[in-house]
Amino acid sequence: MNLLNVNAGTLAGDAVITILIGFTVVFLMLLLLTGVFKVFGLIMSYLEKNKAPVQPAIPVASVAAPIPAAAPIVGNTEVVSSKPDVDGGVPAETVAVISAAVASVAPEGAQYAVKGIRKL
Repeated sequence: MNLLNVNAGTLAGDAVITILIGFTVVFLMLLLLTGVFKVFGLIMSYLEKNKAPVQPAIPVASVAAPIPAAAPIVGNTEVVSSKPDVDGGVPAETVAVISAAVASVAPEGAQYAVKGIRKL
């Protein structure tokens, strides 16, 4: 088929039909998927309603262990100022993020203090 010999009306009509078929297929598949998920949800809610409650094999009171006492503070216990020395107007959020990063890499039980933050 030579496109130079085709009427513009025929070409536009074919394009419209192709577009309508595409939209129809897409929307039908969306409706089908919606129906599948709706049925799946109904099945799951039915199974959840009819599920018997599970009884624990060991009574809960006998499982609970006493809470251990806090470990004593070891190392440097000097009081550090509550705010670090901030240079250049570093926002408080930035100070908090840097302090949290230091805390996340510090060993368990180690004490640390962020004494100053400055822009580079």
